[in-house]
Amino acid sequence: MPTHSDRVHAAFSAQAGAFEDARFNRAFTTDASWLFESLALDGRELLLDVAAGTGHAARELAPRVRAAVALDLTPAMLEAGKAAAARRGIENVVFMRGDASALPFLDGSFTIVVCRYALHHFADRDAVMSEIARVLRPYGRLGLADLVADEHADRADAQNAIERMRDPSHVCALSASGLQALIVHHGLEATAAETREIRRPLGPWLEHSATPPETRTEIERRLRQEIDGGQKTGLQPRGEADGALSFVHTVTSVFALNPGQ
Repeated sequence: MPTHSDRVHAAFSAQAGAFEDARFNRAFTTDASWLFESLALDGRELLLDVAAGTGHAARELAPRVRAAVALDLTPAMLEAGKAAAARRGIENVVFMRGDASALPFLDGSFTIVVCRYALHHFADRDAVMSEIARVLRPYGRLGLADLVADEHADRADAQNAIERMRDPSHVCALSASGLQALIVHHGLEATAAETREIRRPLGPWLEHSATPPETRTEIERRLRQEIDGGQKTGLQPRGEADGALSFVHTVTSVFALNPGQ
């Protein structure tokens, strides 16, 4: 029986080639520079990008830090990111395979840790957060960005159910308040947060994950049912002029400090 790691590996191996293709994933790549824009960096930092995927965050922040490590579980994603770095002449990012719940680094190795659009894929997010806190130096900083679910529990459940139908590697998106509570629970001090709503076309989102036709039909049915007054999904679906559907992903970017001992 496949493990959750197997599901993550399969999902992102399939998505690696088009992960940064603006036709499918613009919201999470080319339009995602705002996530860590406010990190004050002076060029001396050692940065870790946890569950980095193609290392998009590490590559974007590379000119502003001394060196970065982009760590991910899926070799195909890392290969795509390494190739993209080479094309841009980025030489201070190391691409490394590893498990976010067992980071292969000594305590206090990094001055900055970032993690984006990954927390909802973790089977044990507490283990991951514990590891992030462990490798972050005293007074080091964390930038954590993720999809967030509705604060209303029923809507959050409906949203997470649709996300899992679309991509079985999705585990659970927390609410914005839940995301900040998780950080505090692991001994970090939340210092700032920003939330944005991003409207996305449904078709490319489902195409990117290669969602089976019967599952696509069911997702569309649930979203159209909401438009007609049915159960709220937290995704704010809308019918467009051409008859296609769009929906909203809500994203929160939280910044935190390791207050030290």
